[in-house]
Amino acid sequence: MAIKAEIRTIAEKNRITANIINEITRSTSFLLLGHKDPDADCLASLVAVALLLSKFQKYVTIYLPCPVIEQLSYLLAICRYNDINLVQDTSTPLGTDFSAVIILDTPKPGMILKDKQIDELLQDPGIRKIELDHHLEADSWYSGDPGYCLVSQASSTCELIGYLSLKMAIRLGGAGRVEKGDFFTRNIALAILTGIVGDSQMGRYLKTNRERWYYGVFSEIFHHLLSQKTIKGSRNMSSMEDIFRVIQSLSEQETCCFNDMKKHLKTLPSIESISIGESESEKLFKHYGNEVLVNVAKFAADKLAEDCGKLGLVGYYDDPHISDLVQFRLRRSCRFTSLDLREILREFGIRNGGGHTGAIGFRISKGEIRNIEDFTSNFCSKIEKLTANL
Repeated sequence: MAIKAEIRTIAEKNRITANIINEITRSTSFLLLGHKDPDADCLASLVAVALLLSKFQKYVTIYLPCPVIEQLSYLLAICRYNDINLVQDTSTPLGTDFSAVIILDTPKPGMILKDKQIDELLQDPGIRKIELDHHLEADSWYSGDPGYCLVSQASSTCELIGYLSLKMAIRLGGAGRVEKGDFFTRNIALAILTGIVGDSQMGRYLKTNRERWYYGVFSEIFHHLLSQKTIKGSRNMSSMEDIFRVIQSLSEQETCCFNDMKKHLKTLPSIESISIGESESEKLFKHYGNEVLVNVAKFAADKLAEDCGKLGLVGYYDDPHISDLVQFRLRRSCRFTSLDLREILREFGIRNGGGHTGAIGFRISKGEIRNIEDFTSNFCSKIEKLTANL
């Protein structure tokens, strides 16, 4: 395996894009995979690619045997409306011979949401493995075949899907059909915008001019498509702002979970943190369930970062039925752009982690942490020193 890096030239990016489009043209059946505990960008990537493939009468299966938070349930509804096969139970046979597997928004092979039957497919050299992802460097490794990995710096994986879809529209749909709206449906635009808005927080966490420029280009294209194709007066989401409000909202149950988590809040000048001990984590899992706790932990890290003005950190013990790891999520405020959070992974020698400039996640074995509060306190003190002059 090789560590992920930016595509070196425009010519190379064009070759990779052409390879992927050629494979889409040749292949008849596709299996789409994302990462464990999928977030908005991951789920939206799965749905957006499925919709694009279905336009060319391809057989598409999304493997998603995990609960999806209520706010993102509209993405699953889109799949059902468009007769896209959703495998939501690990006991369900996949039921077909796949020509290609597409791995989306997943930093490394170990994070792919999969089972034994999928492992066999991934090890089959006769099945093409395509990858689209925006996680670079740190602890990120290629899962796709050489020449078929559209892995590049972007606000989100959905931004890369937007790029690919425009190339597909020109090559497979005809340049004129893009303006007529024959190629892009409302649901494709909605899915792509969900990922772009969700991962970038409406562009708040972009660091470089390049990121901001590409975000502006692709968000504007698909925002325009969505607003054009939404029926006026309907209750459907018709703008990026509508999408952002939906995916940022908390259900009543999630609000209760967040209030329980806030009881463990600690504050330093540069970082606010929540660390939840093993017994308390187990209680939260039993009461709220994995999908609620994971989503609220992400929300909490975002909110702590904005409240502090710099950084927000949340740590908790995984459900013992899921893993023997302690999970951490670190977020950067949109007002604090001086630090690429991936540098923290390198600075602290953390191997099991990854993310992008504004958000990282990392995992540490339970056996390596005697007391999560002491660990978090020590970690935050080091962060204070690291950010003292930023």
